Amino acid sequence: MKKFLALALSALTLAFGALFFAACSPDDPDPGKDPDTDGSGTGTAEEAVADVYAPDGAPALALAQLMSEEMQFGGEVTYNVVAASTIQTYVTGEDPQAELCILPVNAAAQALGKGDDYKMLGTVTHGNIFVLSAASNNFETLTADNLGEQLLGKTVGCIQLQQVVGLTLRIVLENNNIPYEIVEDVSQATEDDVVYLLNISDPATMIVPTAEYDYMVAAEPVVSAKVTGTQGKLEVVGDLQALYGGENGWPQAVLVGKTSFVEECPNFVESFCEALVDNAAWLADEDTAASTVIDAVAAHLPDGATPTFSEKNLTKEVIANCAIRFEYAADCKAEVNAFLDVLSDVAGKDFTVNDSFYYDRAAELTAA
Repeated sequence: MKKFLALALSALTLAFGALFFAACSPDDPDPGKDPDTDGSGTGTAEEAVADVYAPDGAPALALAQLMSEEMQFGGEVTYNVVAASTIQTYVTGEDPQAELCILPVNAAAQALGKGDDYKMLGTVTHGNIFVLSAASNNFETLTADNLGEQLLGKTVGCIQLQQVVGLTLRIVLENNNIPYEIVEDVSQATEDDVVYLLNISDPATMIVPTAEYDYMVAAEPVVSAKVTGTQGKLEVVGDLQALYGGENGWPQAVLVGKTSFVEECPNFVESFCEALVDNAAWLADEDTAASTVIDAVAAHLPDGATPTFSEKNLTKEVIANCAIRFEYAADCKAEVNAFLDVLSDVAGKDFTVNDSFYYDRAAELTAA
């Protein structure tokens, strides 16, 4: 009887230990990855179980190589590409599904900015927004020096006018002291000393010569597709990233990690982020075919869904215009805070975040 009880207690102890260490165990590194060179500086990456989510479009490109090669980082990773309109649902609620998730910086700040449930690990995209016009208008290329002269009295149709794209456009106008007014119809554009902004609910309406706006603000790959599809009757006349200022664009989409996950699995998180850094060069490499990238995204979409990108619109130029580049939270914190400050002013709502929202990479790796 004593022997039976001893065996039973041993079995329970082993079972409890297995449950406790199931999320992150350093004993089973990815067979395709050198366990001593996982980039963490601490040996192997943990055997983590992670559901990763990204919205279709440019943010999904930030995971393209990882999905193409089904990188597991010594654990069990499931990649999911979903509709942009649903991405916030995976990091909210009582039991959020995503261990790691890419979403717009304003959505991340508003939903997760306290830093309790999720930490921002870094920025993954830096703006893919451009200004189009009919070539027949013969408009000059927009610069910070001529912006007011070119835009005053004109109508500007903008996708997602009340979201981060439109808010960034308004930041650019305010930074250049250019007055603007949001209107419902071009017939309301009657003055020469105001820029008139209108929402474009469907980018398909940007068709020359029927487009009713003087300028149109849209995202890649729609921009290049419209230029090509109209045989050059639409042309790019402005780069919103350059107009915002500097060579780095603006923090558009960010990667967040569930707080409990990043604290338990810092080595895994480090390896994952290093793969995102490498992904940018992989996308730009001439040996990486568009079909490889598209297949990687398509394979992780819901059944029946098709990716935003296709072999016709995913050129190396479009990839460059999507500004896919991973920057660690510590390196872009000041930039993100500055952007959220001006975003708050323009939007009339508070997007500012706590310091605890930003992942303390050095502290977590030291603790590990």
